Amino acid sequence: MWNKRFLFLWAGQSLANLGDVFYIVGIISIIYTATDSIFFTSMVPVVNVTMRSVGSLTAPLLFRRFSLQRLLLVSQSAKTVLLAVTVAIAAEREILLFLLIASIAYLDGWATPARNSLVPRLVTRDMLLRANGLLAASDQTVYFAGWAAGGIAVVWLGAGNVLWGTVGAYALAAWAMLGIGTVQQVELEEQAETKSWLTGWKWIQEDRRLRLIVMMDVLIALSGGVWIAAIILPFVLKVLGQGEEWWGYINAGYMLGSIIGVAVLLAVAPRMQQHLTRWIIVGAIGSSIFTVLFAGSSNPFAALLFSLLLGPVFQMQLIAKQTVLQQAAPESTLPYVLSAKDTIDSLSFGLSALLMGAFAEWQGPRAVYYLSAVLLVGAMVMAIRFHHVSISKDRSRSFSSHL
Repeated sequence: MWNKRFLFLWAGQSLANLGDVFYIVGIISIIYTATDSIFFTSMVPVVNVTMRSVGSLTAPLLFRRFSLQRLLLVSQSAKTVLLAVTVAIAAEREILLFLLIASIAYLDGWATPARNSLVPRLVTRDMLLRANGLLAASDQTVYFAGWAAGGIAVVWLGAGNVLWGTVGAYALAAWAMLGIGTVQQVELEEQAETKSWLTGWKWIQEDRRLRLIVMMDVLIALSGGVWIAAIILPFVLKVLGQGEEWWGYINAGYMLGSIIGVAVLLAVAPRMQQHLTRWIIVGAIGSSIFTVLFAGSSNPFAALLFSLLLGPVFQMQLIAKQTVLQQAAPESTLPYVLSAKDTIDSLSFGLSALLMGAFAEWQGPRAVYYLSAVLLVGAMVMAIRFHHVSISKDRSRSFSSHL
């Protein structure tokens, strides 16, 4: 069912994601032990999000010169070398650890759009939804298992040994990139002549469907800040009246729901493929409803259930939207569009973490989830508009083909 080139991409990205989780767990442990400071530890995700945004912003400069496969190979190889050198000579120096975090996040910033742009080139159009679903399932499974296993590994083996294990995972991921194959040089030369740093931004501005997808994702990213630890933990402690362990249960419930949802999606992919925009709407509606129900929960088991149910509906709209986006933009332009979109997404989520934290401080941890649900309603409105625009475009295309 899958061709070998896609399987190399899938295996390599799964190993890279597992390495990312383990290295973050190890780095956080080292920084907290060395500084005994929550502030310095909390700077890890801030540096990570900031530098990923910078990486996405500068990615088009690289797309003009290098093939997508080569970018993935260089990114993963550089991450391997950087981590190995840091562990070997500077594992106890906090400033150098933050430089490592910034460098790896920057490399991921241009590797992520490269990966997502490669998928339509490696699978046929009728397999695209399943391919995105498989990648999403792997991502969620790795994060679900990785955070738990990483914490245990740090306790048993020590943070340094965990980081050396991550170097091994990174090296295998880099090796897997070699099996993907390369984009033909003719295509690269053509891209270099016709594409610029602003190409993706211009396409988003000029194409109404892409513009609606980006607006939808901005609202979703702004709503997503409520799921960071700084907001979930007070909700668990003050609203649910439970201990910190329930923070872990709720996170695990969402991740497990995401895995179940993607598994169901893979099973019904052929039927979903014909109605992607409708599934985006359904996913947006479901996300808003379950967020409201979660916010209104006072029973921890009810909150856990709604967190579990959020996983499938959110993944449904996420994967359907990713597939639609890959089909909406031309292959040669897609990396530029995705790099621009990833920059917007990262900045929106970073802004959300700040604004949602301030709103929770002002109105309390329950009210902030109601605000998140309102933003998701706005995303649903964008999804409905996108559905109508897509129908109109398909009709005009069908009419033109009959002339």
